[in-house]
Amino acid sequence: MLSSDAFGPGPAGDRCPGCHRPLPADARFCAACGTARADLRRPTTAGRKIVTVLFCDLVGSTALSGTLDPEALRGVTLRYFDAMRAAIEEHGGTVEKFVGDAVMAVFGVPSVREDDARRAVAAALGMRAALRALNAELDAELGLRLQVRIGVNTGRVVTGSDASARQALVSGEVVNIAARLEQHAGPGEVLLGPDTVRAAGAGVRSVEVGPLRLKGVAREVLAHRLLGLDRGDPGDTRPDPPFVGRRPELALLETELGKAAERREGRLLVLGGEPGQGKTRLLRHWLERAGGVRFGAGRCRPPGEQAGLQPLADAVASLLERSPGHPHPPGLDVLARGLLADGTPTPSPEDTCAALAEVLGALAGPAPVVLVIDDAHRAAALLLELLERVVAALAGAPVLVVVAGRPELLDVRPAGAHRVSTLGGLPDRDAEELARALAGEVPAHLLERAGGNPLHLEQLLAAPADAAGDGVPLSLQTLIGARLDALDPAERRAVDLACVLGREFAAEELAALADDGADLSAALRRLGRHRLVVADGAAFRFASGVVQEVAYECLSKQGRAERHERAAALRSVRAGGPAAVGGHLERAHRFRAELGRPGEHTEELRRAAAAALAEAGARAAARTDPGWAVDLLTRATGLLRPGEEGRLPAARRLGEALLALGRIEPGRALLAEVAAGADDPVEAAHARLSLAAVGQQQAPAPVARQTLPVFERAGDQLGQARACLRLAQQEQVDGRHAAATRLLARALRHAERSDGEQERASALGAIGVSLWRGPLPAAAAVARCRGLLAAQGPGRRAVPVTLNCPLAVLLALGDDGVGAAACLAEAGRHAERLGYAEAAAFLPLFGATVAALAGRSREALDLLAQASTAAKELGGGALLSSALLDTARLRLDLGERAPARAALAALEEERARTGGRLSFAALAERDGLRARLAAARGDRDGALELARGAVAEAARTDSPILQGLAAADLSRTAALLGLDRERALAADAARSRFAAKGHRPGVRLADSLAGRHHSPREAIS
Repeated sequence: MLSSDAFGPGPAGDRCPGCHRPLPADARFCAACGTARADLRRPTTAGRKIVTVLFCDLVGSTALSGTLDPEALRGVTLRYFDAMRAAIEEHGGTVEKFVGDAVMAVFGVPSVREDDARRAVAAALGMRAALRALNAELDAELGLRLQVRIGVNTGRVVTGSDASARQALVSGEVVNIAARLEQHAGPGEVLLGPDTVRAAGAGVRSVEVGPLRLKGVAREVLAHRLLGLDRGDPGDTRPDPPFVGRRPELALLETELGKAAERREGRLLVLGGEPGQGKTRLLRHWLERAGGVRFGAGRCRPPGEQAGLQPLADAVASLLERSPGHPHPPGLDVLARGLLADGTPTPSPEDTCAALAEVLGALAGPAPVVLVIDDAHRAAALLLELLERVVAALAGAPVLVVVAGRPELLDVRPAGAHRVSTLGGLPDRDAEELARALAGEVPAHLLERAGGNPLHLEQLLAAPADAAGDGVPLSLQTLIGARLDALDPAERRAVDLACVLGREFAAEELAALADDGADLSAALRRLGRHRLVVADGAAFRFASGVVQEVAYECLSKQGRAERHERAAALRSVRAGGPAAVGGHLERAHRFRAELGRPGEHTEELRRAAAAALAEAGARAAARTDPGWAVDLLTRATGLLRPGEEGRLPAARRLGEALLALGRIEPGRALLAEVAAGADDPVEAAHARLSLAAVGQQQAPAPVARQTLPVFERAGDQLGQARACLRLAQQEQVDGRHAAATRLLARALRHAERSDGEQERASALGAIGVSLWRGPLPAAAAVARCRGLLAAQGPGRRAVPVTLNCPLAVLLALGDDGVGAAACLAEAGRHAERLGYAEAAAFLPLFGATVAALAGRSREALDLLAQASTAAKELGGGALLSSALLDTARLRLDLGERAPARAALAALEEERARTGGRLSFAALAERDGLRARLAAARGDRDGALELARGAVAEAARTDSPILQGLAAADLSRTAALLGLDRERALAADAARSRFAAKGHRPGVRLADSLAGRHHSPREAIS
C-alpha cells in the first residue's frame, strides 16, 4: 500500500487531506505537513475536474440478512463500513455515500491530486486487505465471511459541495461506468476503467477484461482486472526523453560545484520549476556528464508515505554506496540508529545535524560530493531546516546540496541557500529539437500549446494514444488540475477568469470580467511565482497553452456561459472585431443550450452571435481569406434558422467561399438555395452570378448582363464590380481588349468603393491579361503592370498573385526569363498562403506559357496537364478551354498530331457541355491548328479555308499576339501545301504583328517561317 499509517474511522473533514492525520476541531492547517484543512479547500460552486470514482458492494448480502439476527447484521454492516471507510480515507479518498451495502468514494474532491488514480487503486487493494482482517474476526465470532466486488473509473465529472451534509457531490458518466464495472466484477475482484490504468501510471499490474457492454454506456469499455500495485513513484520507470539545451543551467551547476571545491565549503542550491520542466532530468544528465563526482539522491514523496527525513536518509545511503572503503566516523553510528534506520532525527535534530556534518565532511575529503533532494516542495519543514543547518556546519568540506522542487518550494526555500534558480521552459529552438527527436517532426501548434515545457510536449506528441475527450492527455489534466486545486481562492479566481479570455490577458480585463470588479493583480503576481502565468510587459499569458486549456475545462458550463457573455462586452474583445465578439457570444449560447436553458435571453445570444460571426465572415471573404471566411460563416449559418434575417447573405457568402476553396458541390448547393429565393433579389442575383462562374446553369456574361441592373438599382457596389468583371472577361475571351479594359476600370472602381479585395485583385489580374494579350507594346505593358503592382499590391494578399502572373508572361515576351521566373515564384508564395483552389489551375497555366515562350515545350506540357486536371475539378470553363488550346498547339509544334487532335476534340466536348459558343479568339486559334492538321493530311482546300478563316477571325480582335499566331499558322499551312508565296507573305504578316507587340520569340518564329518551306519536325512526321 502507498501509506504506512492507519487511522480509525472519522469524518473526512477531520483529517488532513495531505497526510491524513487527525485534525483538531479548530485547526485551519495540518500541524504535521501544513496542508489546508479539507473543508477550507472545498469548492463552493460547481466545477469540472478529473477524479477517480470507486464503488464497492457486498456480494450475497441478501442471503446474509436471512441468516443473521437484525441487530447482529447491523453490527456486521457497521464494522464493514468502518473498515471500508478507513481504507478509503487512509489513501486520501472521500466517502461520498453509503447506499445499501454499497460504498461510493471519490479521489480528487475536494482537491485534485496528480496521483488520485493511483491512490484509488491502492485504496481498492487496502479495502480487500481490511476485509481479510475483518473476516478473520467475523469467522471467529459468527462463523461468516464477507466478499466484495469493486469498480474504479477515472474521468471528468461535475463537482460541487453540500456543506450541511459534509458530502462531496460528483456526477457524470464516469460515475455510472464505475458503478457498472463494480457490477461486472466477480467476488473479490477489482475492475479498473482504461483511464484509471493510464492515469495510475507504471506499477499497476492488471489483465484486460472485455471489452464490456455496460448498461447505460453507449461505447464498449475495455476494463482491466487488478492484480497488484508495485510500490514506488510511477514516474520512476518512465524513460528519459532526449536531453536538449539547458546550457545555462548546466553551467550554473558546474559553477556551484566549483565554488564548493574551491572554497572547501558546503553550498546549498535551490532549483525550482513547474512540473515537467525537467529538473530531475537536468540533474541526472549533469551528474552523468560529471563522471567521477560522487553523489547521493533522495526524493520526497506525498505526506504520509514516508518519515519526514527519509529523503535525506536515502540520499546519504546512496552516497555511502557510491563511496567504497569510506571512513567510519562516530557520527555514522548515530545516523545508523536514527536517520538511516527509520528516517527520523533520533536521538535529536541537533545530534543528527552534527553527525551528518561529520559524515559528509569525511566522505568529501579532497573531492567534492553532491547531495540531491528532489521533489522538495513535499518536504517536511524539519527536513529543509536540517539541510540549512548541515550546510552551515560544513566548514572545510566541499559538499554541494541541491534542493529541487516545484514553484511553491521557492516560497519556503531554505534561508541559507547560496543560490536560488528557476528552471523555465525550453527556448523555441530547443523545443523544436526535442519534438524532432521524439516524433520526427515539428508540429507548430503543439509547440505553442506546450509553451516550452518538455513533459507537456512529450505528452501532447503521444496524445493519440493517451488523449482524453478534450484533446489534453489525461496525465497532463491530472497534473495541472492538481496544481490548480492547490491555489488559494484569489489565485484560482484569477485563473478561472483568465482562461475564458484565452492564452493572453490583462489584469484590467479580469477586473472587468469579475462580477465585483475585484483587483486580482496581487494574485497574478503569485501565479507568476507558481509559474502558471508569465508577465509579458503590462499583460500576462499562461505559461503554456495546456495550462489554459485545462483551467478552462475545469470551469462549469454555467460559469463559462456567464463569463463568455461578459467577455463579449469587454473593450479589448470588441477591439478585436466581430469575430472575437461572436466567438464569446457563440460559446455563451452553446453552453446555455447544452444546460437546457431555453428562453429569450438564450435566443438573444444566438442571434447576436450569428450577426457578429456573419459580419466577421463577410470581412474575411472581402479580405481574401476564404478559409477563415468558411469557418466563420459556417458557424453563423449554423446559428441562423431558415427565413431568419441575415441567413441568405451569410449562406451566399459561405457558398462563394466554399467555391473559392474548391469545395464545389457544397458551394453550389448553398448558392442554388439562395438563387431560388424570391425574398431578396440582390442576394439571388449574387448567387446566380457566382453559380455561372463555375459553369452552373448559364454562362457568366449573359447572367452578368441580367444582374447588373439589379445591382445598379440597389446601389450594390460589390455586385456591380462582379458583373462588370464577368462582362470584361467575355470581351477578353473574344479578343477585344480595349473594350475589356474599359469595363475593368469600372469594375475596379466599384471594387474599391465596396472594399472588395477579391474583386479588386481579380480586376487587376484581368487588366494584366489585357496588357499581355492586347495592343500595348510589351515594354509599355510591363511598366504599366509594375505600376499597378506598386500602387495596389502593398498590404494586400491577392493582388501580388493576380498581377505577377501576367507580368511574368510579359517579361517572357521580352526574353527576360529570370524576371519571369521571379514573378511566378512570388505569385506562388502568395497563392499558397491564400488557399484559393483556382490557383491550382491558373498558376500552372501561366507557368506553361512562360515555359513555352522559352522553348521548354515538355515542361510546358506537364504544367498544362496539371492545369487541366485542376480546371476540371473546379467545373471546367474558360481555364480548361485555354489549357486544351495551348496543349493542342504545343503538341502540333512538336509534330505530335494525334495528341493535338485529341486536345482539340476535348475542347469541342467542353464547348458542347457548357452550351456556349467559341469566341472569335478561340475560333482563330482552333481553326489555325485544324488547318495545319488538314494540310498534313493533304486536304488542300479545307486547310486553306480554315487557315484564311482563322486570320479573318483574328482580325476581328485587337490582339497582335492572336493575329500573329493566326498568320503563323497560315504560313505553316501554306508551307505544308507547297504554296511558297503565301507562306512568305503570311510569315511577314506574323512578324509585323509580333514586332508591334515586342514579342521576341514570335519574331524569331516568323523569321524561321520566312526562310524555309516547312518545319523540320512536320516534315519528319
